[in-house]
Amino acid sequence: MRNPRIQIPCSTSFYKRVEQYQTDNNLSSIAEAGRELIEFALIIKERADQNTGRSNRELLEEMLAKEYQNESTLNQIYMQVSDIDKKFDLTTIERFKENLRGFKERSLAKFDNFMTKKE
Repeated sequence: MRNPRIQIPCSTSFYKRVEQYQTDNNLSSIAEAGRELIEFALIIKERADQNTGRSNRELLEEMLAKEYQNESTLNQIYMQVSDIDKKFDLTTIERFKENLRGFKERSLAKFDNFMTKKE
Protein backbone atom coordinates (compact mmCIF):
# COMPACT_ATOMS: atom_id res chain seq x y z
CA MET A 1 0.00 0.00 0.00
CA ARG A 2 1.30 3.43 -0.93
CA ASN A 3 1.63 6.21 1.56
CA PRO A 4 -0.87 9.06 1.18
CA ARG A 5 0.45 12.02 -0.77
CA ILE A 6 0.00 15.77 -0.52
CA GLN A 7 0.44 17.91 -3.60
CA ILE A 8 0.48 21.65 -3.21
CA PRO A 9 1.10 24.39 -5.72
CA CYS A 10 3.73 26.91 -4.66
CA SER A 11 5.57 29.94 -5.95
CA THR A 12 8.94 29.62 -7.61
CA SER A 13 10.66 31.46 -4.76
CA PHE A 14 9.12 29.09 -2.18
CA TYR A 15 10.19 26.06 -4.21
CA LYS A 16 13.74 27.41 -4.42
CA ARG A 17 13.80 27.89 -0.63
CA VAL A 18 12.72 24.26 -0.13
CA GLU A 19 15.40 23.14 -2.61
CA GLN A 20 17.97 25.15 -0.67
CA TYR A 21 16.80 23.47 2.55
CA GLN A 22 17.21 20.09 0.85
CA THR A 23 20.76 20.96 -0.22
CA ASP A 24 21.75 22.45 3.15
CA ASN A 25 20.50 19.38 5.04
CA ASN A 26 21.74 16.73 2.56
CA LEU A 27 18.26 15.31 2.01
CA SER A 28 17.70 12.84 -0.81
CA SER A 29 14.61 14.43 -2.35
CA ILE A 30 12.50 17.55 -2.44
CA ALA A 31 9.64 15.47 -1.01
CA GLU A 32 11.74 14.59 2.04
CA ALA A 33 12.63 18.26 2.54
CA GLY A 34 8.98 19.28 2.23
CA ARG A 35 7.87 16.55 4.65
CA GLU A 36 10.46 17.64 7.25
CA LEU A 37 9.45 21.28 6.97
CA ILE A 38 5.72 20.54 7.15
CA GLU A 39 6.14 18.24 10.17
CA PHE A 40 8.24 20.88 11.91
CA ALA A 41 5.68 23.60 11.17
CA LEU A 42 2.83 21.40 12.45
CA ILE A 43 4.67 20.71 15.70
CA ILE A 44 5.17 24.44 16.24
CA LYS A 45 1.54 25.25 15.43
CA GLU A 46 0.22 22.48 17.71
CA ARG A 47 2.41 23.59 20.60
CA ALA A 48 1.51 27.24 20.06
CA ASP A 49 -2.16 26.42 20.56
CA GLN A 50 -1.42 24.57 23.80
CA ASN A 51 1.23 26.94 25.15
CA THR A 52 0.13 29.66 27.55
CA GLY A 53 3.74 30.57 28.45
CA ARG A 54 5.89 33.38 27.19
CA SER A 55 6.97 33.67 23.58
CA ASN A 56 10.62 33.53 22.59
CA ARG A 57 10.51 37.24 21.86
CA GLU A 58 9.15 38.04 25.32
CA LEU A 59 11.84 35.90 26.93
CA LEU A 60 14.60 37.51 24.88
CA GLU A 61 13.31 40.98 25.74
CA GLU A 62 13.37 40.10 29.43
CA MET A 63 16.89 38.70 29.10
CA LEU A 64 18.00 41.92 27.44
CA ALA A 65 16.45 43.95 30.26
CA LYS A 66 18.32 41.79 32.78
CA GLU A 67 21.58 42.36 30.92
CA TYR A 68 21.04 46.13 31.08
CA GLN A 69 20.30 45.76 34.79
CA ASN A 70 23.49 43.73 35.30
CA GLU A 71 25.53 46.25 33.35
CA SER A 72 24.18 49.07 35.50
CA THR A 73 25.04 47.18 38.68
CA LEU A 74 28.55 46.41 37.47
CA ASN A 75 29.11 50.04 36.50
CA GLN A 76 28.02 51.18 39.97
CA ILE A 77 30.33 48.65 41.62
CA TYR A 78 33.24 49.63 39.39
CA MET A 79 32.75 53.33 40.14
CA GLN A 80 32.84 52.62 43.86
CA VAL A 81 35.95 50.46 43.86
CA SER A 82 38.01 52.00 41.06
CA ASP A 83 39.80 54.44 43.38
CA ILE A 84 42.19 52.32 45.47
CA ASP A 85 42.92 55.16 47.90
CA LYS A 86 39.24 55.79 48.57
CA LYS A 87 38.24 55.09 52.17
CA PHE A 88 34.70 54.07 53.14
CA ASP A 89 33.15 54.52 56.52
CA LEU A 90 30.85 51.91 58.02
CA THR A 91 27.61 53.78 57.19
CA THR A 92 28.58 54.02 53.51
CA ILE A 93 29.27 50.30 53.35
CA GLU A 94 25.96 49.50 55.05
CA ARG A 95 24.13 51.80 52.62
CA PHE A 96 25.77 49.99 49.66
CA LYS A 97 24.72 46.63 51.10
CA GLU A 98 21.15 47.85 51.63
CA ASN A 99 20.95 49.23 48.09
CA LEU A 100 22.19 45.95 46.62
CA ARG A 101 19.81 43.93 48.82
CA GLY A 102 16.87 46.08 47.69
CA PHE A 103 18.02 45.81 44.10
CA LYS A 104 17.94 42.01 44.27
CA GLU A 105 14.49 41.96 45.91
CA ARG A 106 13.06 44.34 43.30
CA SER A 107 14.58 42.23 40.50
CA LEU A 108 13.04 39.03 41.89
CA ALA A 109 9.64 40.69 42.31
CA LYS A 110 9.80 42.00 38.75
CA PHE A 111 10.78 38.55 37.47
CA ASP A 112 7.84 36.93 39.30
CA ASN A 113 5.45 39.53 37.86
CA PHE A 114 6.81 38.89 34.39
CA MET A 115 6.47 35.12 34.62
CA THR A 116 2.88 35.34 35.91
CA LYS A 117 2.06 37.90 33.19
CA LYS A 118 1.16 40.59 35.72
CA GLU A 119 3.70 42.94 34.17
